[in-house]
Amino acid sequence: MEDDYVCEYDSTWDTESDGDDPAGESQSRRSNQDKNKSSWAIWHHTPRNMRAAKDMQNYRRGYPNLTDDDCSEDKMNNLQFYLNKFPSAPDDIYIESFLKEWKNDYKKLERVHSYIQWLFPLREPGVNYMASELTKKEIEAFKKNEDAKRRLVEAYELMLGFYGIRLVNKETGEVKRAENWKERFGNLERNMHNNLRITRILKSLGELGFKHYQAPLVRFFLEETLVKKTLSNVKRSVLDYFLFAVLEKQERQDLVRFAYHHYEPKDKFVWCPRKIQKQLRKGSRNSDVGNGDDVLHSKKDGDAAVQQKEDGMNNVTKPPEGSDKIKDKSKQVEESDEPPAETETVGNGNVETGSNIENMSNGNEFPNDDDDDIDEMDQSPSLDCDIRKKEATADSEEKSTSNAKDGQDLDVMLTGADGEPEKPPKKKREDDEVPPNNDPATAAAGLVQEKAAPNKATGRKRSQGRILFNRRIKKKTRWKIVQLQMECRAAKT
Repeated sequence: MEDDYVCEYDSTWDTESDGDDPAGESQSRRSNQDKNKSSWAIWHHTPRNMRAAKDMQNYRRGYPNLTDDDCSEDKMNNLQFYLNKFPSAPDDIYIESFLKEWKNDYKKLERVHSYIQWLFPLREPGVNYMASELTKKEIEAFKKNEDAKRRLVEAYELMLGFYGIRLVNKETGEVKRAENWKERFGNLERNMHNNLRITRILKSLGELGFKHYQAPLVRFFLEETLVKKTLSNVKRSVLDYFLFAVLEKQERQDLVRFAYHHYEPKDKFVWCPRKIQKQLRKGSRNSDVGNGDDVLHSKKDGDAAVQQKEDGMNNVTKPPEGSDKIKDKSKQVEESDEPPAETETVGNGNVETGSNIENMSNGNEFPNDDDDDIDEMDQSPSLDCDIRKKEATADSEEKSTSNAKDGQDLDVMLTGADGEPEKPPKKKREDDEVPPNNDPATAAAGLVQEKAAPNKATGRKRSQGRILFNRRIKKKTRWKIVQLQMECRAAKT
């Protein structure tokens, strides 16, 4: 299958150098198959911007088709401009004045277009016909002049500020967001011509001895567009132009790897051949496998911690359910006539408990389940008919609980003491969860079947506690009836 992502103008993954390529030499090295592919690409749509790829390769190879005229140092207008000896045209401004007067004047920097070719000259012509192109001799002289290089860095910082970026390290070229990045990013999104300016800046840095500044700036734009999802209107220029302006092949390969790993969707990434993408995917999987031992160890440690926690929970002595606790609960009932606050329910209909206890493999219930049962039954009736219903329910509940097992307690909880629908049952463990059922009897039966056999001694204690509690409820209910009867008689008299 033919790889349609192979680009003849991109030597990033080739063994040959990106250096000077005499005119026509690359054509002679190209095979007949490549020639056929080139002619096919002219008449058919290709996923990659071939015009951009060709332009950037022409730059990386040093413009092999250009010839420089011999010129003296006096005619090196770009060098003379940076030595503050020659003004720009047509703006007629010297570099020192420009760096002082135009700094932070973002409206002028956006509106005027003639200065960018003077600040960042190239060997190729631009829109401003009054600007001069660089020559090889001029480039060599520029690299040797410290004053010119210092002013070039200042001009670079000025333009970075215009784009909401700041130069952190002048030695490495590291850049970060400036304080006003949101405002300046907005301007960069609205005015697409700045993408051309940034491409020129990257090329000029590589020409004039600052190619180590290229990769940090491109990496910054890749992070903003692919990772942080900002500058969506700059994204395509970053991948088509900025990325392939980097002269160092190894740095360019690293940037392509970074772009591939953060680009989505992967099948739309066209900036390297498919065979390279396959290698990148394989390398990523191998990296994940290399970290597998750490993941396995951490998983084992986590399982051990859970097991220790479960053992600790099994060794915890459940609180006694004697008469003292029931007395305290009865006092709370007498002191407050307000119903208890409802517990928040989770999506499966179970009640969200206060503590997140680990699931128990033996199927035992959570500690303090009796307290929850008492809280659910702790409601005060207000009308005589409700009181009688509650008394009847209490009598029936007392009879049923005397012989019932612990698993049958769910039948008692399905009906509220005052005739209202009962609250959802307390939260079960995740491994014991069942789907909600509209039929209460069926749901209760299913829950009873899923519960493990309870401890007999614990069941007897719970039954005795419930009997004592129901007796107190019955006694209190009768006392309430007497009070209401007395109040009714007093009202009649």
